[in-house]
Amino acid sequence: MKEALFSSVGTIGRINYFIRVLLFVAIPFFATIVSVNFFSHWHHGTHLPLGIFIGLIFVLISIFSILMQTIKRLNDIGKAPIYSVLLLIPFVNLVLILLLLFIPRKQ
Repeated sequence: MKEALFSSVGTIGRINYFIRVLLFVAIPFFATIVSVNFFSHWHHGTHLPLGIFIGLIFVLISIFSILMQTIKRLNDIGKAPIYSVLLLIPFVNLVLILLLLFIPRKQ
């Protein structure tokens, strides 16, 4: 069975985790830039809040996706998935992601 992208079942290696986290950070960034730029130059006035709303939707989907990848990575290193809650704490989330990038797979 092929590994599902938006599932928390299974494990994921360090390289795949790094690539997916970068992907899920880059997509909402560029989607927000494009949507804000598009809707700020609308024909009949500005619809900038619509561009911001679309960007927020992409950010929420990205947060969910990073959470799922973090649970997979925590399963890979043998830790409890409850540690994924640390992603919600500012600056601690960066430390958690860095630790997950460098901790080797549990045998």
